[in-house]
This record gives sequence, C-alpha cells and structure tokens, in this order.
Amino acid sequence: MAINQIVVAGPDTMSTDSRLNVGGEARHRVGASMRRPLFSFFRGMVALALLVPVSIIAAGPVAAAPLNAAGACATGIGNVGGQGIVCDVTVVNTITAIGGNATVTVHECLGSAGDPTDGTGPGGHRCTTTVTSFNEPVTAITVCDGSANGGGGKLLCSIKVTNNFVGISPGGLAATVNQCVGSVTTGTVRACNPDPATTSGAAITQCNGTANGGGSSLTCKASGTMASAFLVWINECNGSGGGGGALVVCTASLAGGTSSGTPPPTSALSEGSSPSSTPPIAMLIFALAGLLLATVVVQRRTVRS
Repeated sequence: MAINQIVVAGPDTMSTDSRLNVGGEARHRVGASMRRPLFSFFRGMVALALLVPVSIIAAGPVAAAPLNAAGACATGIGNVGGQGIVCDVTVVNTITAIGGNATVTVHECLGSAGDPTDGTGPGGHRCTTTVTSFNEPVTAITVCDGSANGGGGKLLCSIKVTNNFVGISPGGLAATVNQCVGSVTTGTVRACNPDPATTSGAAITQCNGTANGGGSSLTCKASGTMASAFLVWINECNGSGGGGGALVVCTASLAGGTSSGTPPPTSALSEGSSPSSTPPIAMLIFALAGLLLATVVVQRRTVRS
C-alpha cells in the first residue's frame, strides 16, 4: 500500500550581516525569521488535518469483482435433453479494514442425467476441482442459471460462502432470501425452505422460474447469516430445469459472523450507559484546532517580543 508523505521545508537561514543587528530593525528581522519555521509547521499541521480524516474514511473493506464460474457451473449449460450437471462452489473470504482476499474452490461435472460424473454427452467432461486465490474478497457468485433445460435434465448445484473478518466487527443478520418464485407450475415436487421467500434484492436469489416442466422435481434450500459489514450476493438455478421430468436440487448458505485477530478498540459501555456524542474524527479535529491555535499564540508573542 502506497504511503503518501508530506515534506515541509525547513526554516530559512537567518542572515548574520552586522547591518541587520541594529535597534528595532534587528528585532523585526528576528521576528520575521522565527515566523517562517512556525509558518512551515502551521502548513504541515493543516495538511495533516486534511489527510487524517480521509485516511479514516477510506479504511473500509474493498469489494472485488463478481465471480462468474466457467465450465459446468456457467450459465446456460447442459440444455440438451438427458444431461446432468454437478456444481459445488465454496468461497472463503478474509476481510480486513483495508481489503482482504479469497479462496474459491469449484467442483464441477457435466455428463448424463443418470450419472453427471460420467462426462458423456455434448460438451461433457468428468469432474474437476479447481482452487483459485484472489487478492480481494468475492462479493457475488452467479452459477447454474438457465441450465439443464433439456427434457429429463438433472441439476445439482450448491454454493457455500464463509466470511472471516480480521480486526473489524462483522455484524450479523439473517440472510435474506428470494427463491422458488414462479417455479414448479406444472411439476410434481416442490420442497423449498424457506417458502414463501420473496424478499426483493435478497442476498440469496435462487430457483426462481425453475422446474416448470411436467413431472419436474425441485428441492431448494437457503440458510445462514449475512454480515452487515460486507455483503455477498448469491444467484443460482434461476430459469433452470425447465424440461419435462427435470430434477433440480440447489442449496446456498452464508456464514458471515466469524471474527478473528485484534479488533479496533471500542469504548466499554456498562448496561444503561450511552456512548459519547463526540465521534473520534471530531475529537481529532478539535485537538488539531487547539494545537494550531497554540501555534498562532506563540507566533504573536514572538512578534511582540
């Protein structure tokens, strides 16, 4: 991380010319010479006052680009009749006050509906597992949308996200869900949990408009908590398994409350007490203002002397 530095010029050198060391003119020269280093110090403090709040404001988690998986986990895959897909995505985010990283494991297979691991059929391949490291946390995952829409297709898809926070408080909320909306309109099995789940802009959006072919079966489950300090969005299995006799099983989970490392200091409040009404940034600005005022007072006294 680049560090910005401010270089403040040093005090000017006072002349030793004997012609300056006479009466009031000499005092005036000495006062002017002492004001220069004070003015340089004053400029440095002003620059610090401007930079410190900016650095504090910028100390939030850095979001990464969304993850759009390739291969069998990609969208619009396995739409020839009788194809089967397996897609398991595991994301482990590490989130700090200035950024973080992620490890993503993708296990995927594309084969026949009877055995998706056999690698047969158009574009089929046997199972592969890929582990990828990112230098930023993953914020969104989209897989298995518009897939396995051929007759008798099978779609087995899962996403698991774990957020590990270091030095910051994650905050925990129940994961919001939007799933199984407009699904199994003509199918025979609908097993969605929760159901109904129609939250707009939810953290987990899955299985909507899915398994609408005759005799289709849909099992869809969403669970976990989302961290208020860092949101992750999941989209999967939407508009999928539309052929007759399709089997769709999709699960998504979020774990967002794990904290480790040394968190930033917080004020300890006893029960029934209230936090200070003065935020840390405001207190810092007040302290700098007081220091600058003291500098001005010293400068004026020097001039008068």
